[in-house]
Amino acid sequence: MKWFIRFVFVVALVFCCWWLWQRIFVTDEDRVHRQLAAMTHAVETGNLITLENNIAHDYTDDYGFDKATIIGGVKSFRSQYDKLLIFISDLKIEVAPDRQHAQAVFIAKVLAKAHGEFRESEVQGDRYKLYFHKTDGGWKLTRVESPKLKFD
Repeated sequence: MKWFIRFVFVVALVFCCWWLWQRIFVTDEDRVHRQLAAMTHAVETGNLITLENNIAHDYTDDYGFDKATIIGGVKSFRSQYDKLLIFISDLKIEVAPDRQHAQAVFIAKVLAKAHGEFRESEVQGDRYKLYFHKTDGGWKLTRVESPKLKFD
C-alpha cells in the first residue's frame, strides 16, 4: 500500500510539472506546429473527428470550400486509398504580434497506395499557406491557400 501511494504521488508530481511546463515554456509557434502535426496525422489515419475539431467553423478558402466540404473531401479521398503518407518540409510558422493569428507556409508531398496496388505513388505535391486563429480551445485552422510560389 505504501508503494502504491508513492507511485500515485510521483505520477501526480510529473503531471503537475508537465502542465506547468506547457503553460509557461511552450511557445505559440510550438502549439501551431503541434496543431499542424495533429491535423496531418488525422488525415493520414482518416480520423475525421480530430480533423473537424481542429478546423474553425468559419473556415473558407479561394475554392469556395467550407468546413463540411473539407471533411467530406478528406473522407472521399481516404476511401480511394489504403495507405496515405504526408511529408511536410520547409515549414515556417509566423505568429502575429497580437498572438491571436498565425500562418504556416510549407511544402507538402502526399504519397498514397491505392486499393489493390503494391507500391506507393505521389498523389499531390504543392506549397501551402495555412492561416490559424487562436480560440479558447486552442489554435484553429481558418483558411488555406495554395499559392504558386517559386522555389528558391
